[in-house]
Amino acid sequence: MNRRARAIRLSAALLLLLTACSGAGSVADDIRDAADEIREPDDGQAGETDGAGGEASSPGGGDGADTTGGGEDPAGPDGSDGGAAEPTEPAPTEEPAGPPAPAVDDFGRVGGNGRAILRAAVPRLVVEVDVQQGAPAPSQSALDHLAATLRSVADKPGGISFAGGNTFASDRTEWTSGDLREAAKANRSAYSSSDTVVLYVLYVRGGFYANGEQTNAIGVAYNASEVALFGERWQGLGTLLGSDRAIERAVLVHELGHVLGLVNLTYTSEIAHEDPEHPGHSNSQGSVMYWAIESTLIGQIFSGPPPDTFDDADRADLEGLKSGRY
Repeated sequence: MNRRARAIRLSAALLLLLTACSGAGSVADDIRDAADEIREPDDGQAGETDGAGGEASSPGGGDGADTTGGGEDPAGPDGSDGGAAEPTEPAPTEEPAGPPAPAVDDFGRVGGNGRAILRAAVPRLVVEVDVQQGAPAPSQSALDHLAATLRSVADKPGGISFAGGNTFASDRTEWTSGDLREAAKANRSAYSSSDTVVLYVLYVRGGFYANGEQTNAIGVAYNASEVALFGERWQGLGTLLGSDRAIERAVLVHELGHVLGLVNLTYTSEIAHEDPEHPGHSNSQGSVMYWAIESTLIGQIFSGPPPDTFDDADRADLEGLKSGRY
């Protein structure tokens, strides 16, 4: 019971006593004064409790006492009027950036377009194949194998397609890098752009010459987007190595490997698999990037079909080029 209620009950009892006791006016006055001292002033401070459950004050509102102890509601942490802070959404998390879009230069150094061929940043790949009149024509099995190899290593959301198929007339049988460039310039129809990278393949007669002499090459990559195969140079080797088509598949993928940048042409591998005596080639005879694959000496090294696929070290490097690690 609060002090005000006790005072009121005491006053009522005293008044009854006064009524019963006539002539006791001075005592009655003293009792009334005592009751007035016990009674709390009605100053409008409602809402207090006596600690045993009474009426609770409403925080910060109505006529109740200020329960914060400061007279005004404290400001919120953001300088607001003290109301509940509105939940804020977390800042969006940025997606990790992929490897940068690679530069594309069809006539740059060998391996220079490798990242563009491998990465999705250039979404389309076109393979153009042109053939000199009279040269051994490309086999469908070799082209299918090239396409399957590209699909296994290149990220091309826009697809991989073949174009060209042109046959051009020429009496040339001795080819230098300059001659091959001129033949490509005269016959090539597809070129790389911001959304397409092109691999150009020439099948020609005769052989490859350097410094005025014929080389052992049966295939060559001579710039960033162009390769040439010399089918007449591997004719006859097929009796030792399974078939001419087996050699063609291996040589075609070998030259693709150079265009992609294997081995260490545009990067430094974390894997020690480059042949120090044949830079740009694998030291493993189980890899299509073994040096002898593109040479007439292939028949002296292998006694059966040569490897026509990239080995684990090659694929690890290609993945590094594609992901941006290299």
